[in-house]
Amino acid sequence: MEKVCEKYFMGSMSADGFRSDFKSEIDSDGVFTYILKGGAGTGKSTLMKKVAAAFEDRCEVVRYYCSSDPDSIDAVFVKQAGVIVVDGTAPHTFDPQYPAVKQTIVNLGDSWDSKKLKENTASIISATDSHRRLMNRAKSYVGAMSRLYDDTIYMAGDELDVKKLEAAVARLCVKIMPKKNKEGSVRMSLVGAVTPKGYMLQKDTLSGFDRIYVIDDDLFAVSDMLQKLVCENAVKRGYNVTVSRCGLFTQSVYELVMIKELGVAFVASTPINLFAQSSDKVVKINGMRFYDVAGIRLKKRRLKANRNACSKLLEECVTTLSQAKAMHDEIEKYYISAMDFSLVDKSTRKIISEIRKRLVDGV
Repeated sequence: MEKVCEKYFMGSMSADGFRSDFKSEIDSDGVFTYILKGGAGTGKSTLMKKVAAAFEDRCEVVRYYCSSDPDSIDAVFVKQAGVIVVDGTAPHTFDPQYPAVKQTIVNLGDSWDSKKLKENTASIISATDSHRRLMNRAKSYVGAMSRLYDDTIYMAGDELDVKKLEAAVARLCVKIMPKKNKEGSVRMSLVGAVTPKGYMLQKDTLSGFDRIYVIDDDLFAVSDMLQKLVCENAVKRGYNVTVSRCGLFTQSVYELVMIKELGVAFVASTPINLFAQSSDKVVKINGMRFYDVAGIRLKKRRLKANRNACSKLLEECVTTLSQAKAMHDEIEKYYISAMDFSLVDKSTRKIISEIRKRLVDGV
């Protein structure tokens, strides 16, 4: 298996608001976390990009991107050093549970000119409130989508040939997973999210895998169950599994399953992510062969209505997120103009120096 360029999202918009599994990374044994505080435009993403660049030649560096602005970084994890640097501001608020020994705060707000910001108080409040309203509207669109996608997967699940699917997965797992004398584990990360650019997958994360099983499934139920069965089998056979769930359902629906040790990944190709990849690495699985086609045909009208409505809702959600990003950019302008970035650079150098020391000392 080639070196994997691991890229994920910190979290995603869901029917309940922002959803993230990232706290489990911060809580992991042997991990020290720098929690960055400060408003929009204070240089958090740039700081983390510099940290990633400083170590990516000799370490595995995992990048976690912002679903509200997929060009911006919300966290980096330098694996060999056991160090995370994370944006700890809303909507993903993190605070130290074990200050100094497991986490520490880096306050970039110390680098701004409060007097200059106060001169723009009314404009900052207006832009911030507008941004909040737009994000709440996007949340409403996601909530409506989630109810329809839930309806689709419930309908499709009733037409699932469970025994046939279980047998097919069992045969495949025996073929590709030599059994080990231990139990594996499951780690949750997020590869897909709705963004101002549309629904995105961090496809670079799949680039190093030797084999990618793509499950073509317009109805979600087969791909979800197949991946859950693969995950269950892999853990029993001794492998560590990374799972990514789709945030556009109220329930836990699997979108990707990755088994790094085997160089194998499973991806659901659905109307949400429109995943398509053609190469000698790809093995296609036709999800329809595991449905009762006659039963699906009887529900065709309702399924089509759900799909069309969700497509329109996603379009409106993406437009709203784009408007929210534009408003966030407006907020950033005020803070950027009030920042002393030489102080941010000083904090960046300090963090990089401390990470290097951890690598040398093996802390």
